[in-house]
Amino acid sequence: MKSLSKTWLTDPLIDAEYKSYVLLDYLKNTQAAFEKLHLFPSLSELIEHYRELLALKDSSDMVRDLFPKQLVSINWKDKQLTYEQLINDISLMEEIINTLEFSIPKLKEQIEAGKEIYDEAESTIYMNIIGLMPLKTDEGYMLINTGKEVLAYQYQVTLYEQSETRYKGLRTILIQNYPWNISTTYVSIKHELIKQNNTLPNPATFAFECKKKLPLMECYLPIARRMLLQQLYVQ
Repeated sequence: MKSLSKTWLTDPLIDAEYKSYVLLDYLKNTQAAFEKLHLFPSLSELIEHYRELLALKDSSDMVRDLFPKQLVSINWKDKQLTYEQLINDISLMEEIINTLEFSIPKLKEQIEAGKEIYDEAESTIYMNIIGLMPLKTDEGYMLINTGKEVLAYQYQVTLYEQSETRYKGLRTILIQNYPWNISTTYVSIKHELIKQNNTLPNPATFAFECKKKLPLMECYLPIARRMLLQQLYVQ
């Protein structure tokens, strides 16, 4: 899917009408992706753009700082650099403010539409704990049942720091595919995984099934990952 540049707001041409066409074209593409249930990465990108524009709207100085600068002098004694704004036209600032006013509600509307689809898709996905739950759950396996096969992913909880806030994330690696038939069970898959990796003798294992056929990478797996992370948060 066509992405929207992170610097699209201040990329040439800085004109509110032109920027509205750029945004509407992007939203048209995300809507087409949503209609195919391709929620990711579209929904995440929308939320990121929305948050960035809200932050920019709250600070006109941040908007001005986005403009390119030119080094005009160096104070070697005090080790200071002096820059000059290449763009000082107040009318350009007005164009950006107008673009913000137009874009923020449009992005919010599209995000809400994506969240509705997300909630509907999530309601069709079910998670089951396989076997005994160990005390340590920050590493283990998630089994994604597609109806024809079971995809075994090894997961590991990771920590991210942003400013003064710490976030938990989930890193996953596809280990193996297992055919889903009458002779296959989640317990047998778990035992096979234990044989292959003795560093996890009693791994936390979660199986996911879906009532509806969902695109794996763009919908099913990302939602399952988030469901698992929420489960691990309450451990």
